[in-house]
Amino acid sequence: MRIIAGEKRGKKLVTITGNSIRPTADKIKGAIFNSLQNEIRDATVFVDLFSGTGAMGLEALSRGVASAYFFDIAKESIQTTKKNISLLGYENRAKVFNQSACSGIEMLAQNKVKCDVIFIDPPYCQVEEIYQLLEMISGKEILSEHGKLVIETEKSVIMPLVKNKLTCYKSKKYGITTISYYSRENYEHKNCSLPREF
Repeated sequence: MRIIAGEKRGKKLVTITGNSIRPTADKIKGAIFNSLQNEIRDATVFVDLFSGTGAMGLEALSRGVASAYFFDIAKESIQTTKKNISLLGYENRAKVFNQSACSGIEMLAQNKVKCDVIFIDPPYCQVEEIYQLLEMISGKEILSEHGKLVIETEKSVIMPLVKNKLTCYKSKKYGITTISYYSRENYEHKNCSLPREF
């Protein structure tokens, strides 16, 4: 596992052995950041709600995002994320919290943090939590005006096209994985063949 692009390109990261986490594959990670390259260029806040090893948030920092928030309930994940942050020298730009994604969203909302990119990649079995987080994020409006919410799910999970003020403007499949992109902006839904509401 490594940083794909930016100032720390090629830097290897500490991993977690076993099956306790499922890191986003480099191919998918690269596709996500390619899709968000315009947003990443101007982003100041990236949020990784199930940080695992911290790879997604660290990729964002390497590509120039000013700061990243990392949340995870697993102590091993938090320890590994902190190791990788230190390895890349991003201690001053990263904030790490040993708490759930839901409580993380509550904290960000209470502190009026406007997020440019929020990435959600929970264990594939936690489908209800994905819906709950989408509800929370759409209701609390913590995304910045042009902010993006990116959700990684197993391909059989049906994500809504519209949830409150968020619209799915793109959905891409990679093997058993689907990446869904949401925004507060209005889009013609040419690339997102999902149910209109849920």
